Amino acid sequence: MARKKIRVAVIGAGAVAQINHIPAYSRLDTAEVVAACDIDSEKAKRVAARFGIPTATPDHDEIFARDDIDAVDVCVPNHLHAPMTIGALNSGKHVLCEKPFSRSPQEAGRMVAAAEKNGRVLMAAFNNRFRNDAQLLKTFVDKKEVGRIFYAKTGWLIKHASWDEKSWKAQKRFAGGGVLIDLGVQMLDLSLWILGMPEVETVSASTARRPEIDDVESSAAAFIRLAGGATLTLEVGWSLLMEKDFAYVNLFGEHGAALLNPFRLHKEMHGSLVNVTPATESIRNVYKLSYEAEIAHFIDCVRSGRKPAAPGSEAVTVLKVLEAIYKSAESGREVKLA
Repeated sequence: MARKKIRVAVIGAGAVAQINHIPAYSRLDTAEVVAACDIDSEKAKRVAARFGIPTATPDHDEIFARDDIDAVDVCVPNHLHAPMTIGALNSGKHVLCEKPFSRSPQEAGRMVAAAEKNGRVLMAAFNNRFRNDAQLLKTFVDKKEVGRIFYAKTGWLIKHASWDEKSWKAQKRFAGGGVLIDLGVQMLDLSLWILGMPEVETVSASTARRPEIDDVESSAAAFIRLAGGATLTLEVGWSLLMEKDFAYVNLFGEHGAALLNPFRLHKEMHGSLVNVTPATESIRNVYKLSYEAEIAHFIDCVRSGRKPAAPGSEAVTVLKVLEAIYKSAESGREVKLA
């Protein structure tokens, strides 16, 4: 008989685990966090005490060896995503892995292969797919409310962010890249998902670095050609000298436009452009609620065996595009994808 609750271990007790993941599990009747694991044993103990988690350990092998743990939530730095995920899958655990999923499509492919080999759920934690407004926008696109999309643009620009030179985010060997793999992978995934995961044919890109961060890029721009003739532009930056951050997805079709953040829908009707944005409830924290929906979905997939809405295979696809963007920026040439 299946347990009433899915028993989860969270590996990595940093900010994303404390602010988003662990509180989201606590809201579910179908899951419970039974172990917090972090290489910093004192941090693991503090987090376990704060959230009433019975086990705190610095040893991930202890987590993998336990038969009473059903799933592992991977919230560690990027370079540890693949080894932690593969280790958990090989020990029979289901896995939710934080974005960017891995540092490369090659690592991601090995993660997906391990999930298939062991018959376990592997889900990429692309929480933006679970935003209510993003899902509504995707519904309109799927129904072709604005006709065929021929141009899409997306970006995420944040106020000046300084990473300590010792931070893993500022070191390519740990992070896999800079702002592209941090913010770019999220907006790229969200845009391609809303568009129905079209095949990417070519990319052309450029990146820039700040003098104080000479190992990873702090800004990037890409022009992406999609199968069927549509184009997608991507811009991301860690060094915006303005008063606030902003992120967006704008889609332009033959019969109108659909925008995200804020949500807007305009259609050509009887020769005039009409605002047909539906009335929606005001949501206080779209970001926090997206994590709650994401984690509830992961637990439902573990319980039911259904394929997750953000499968590892699609993370591989997104990372292949990201890899091509890096190659284009490095070579100064357009890169074709197979």
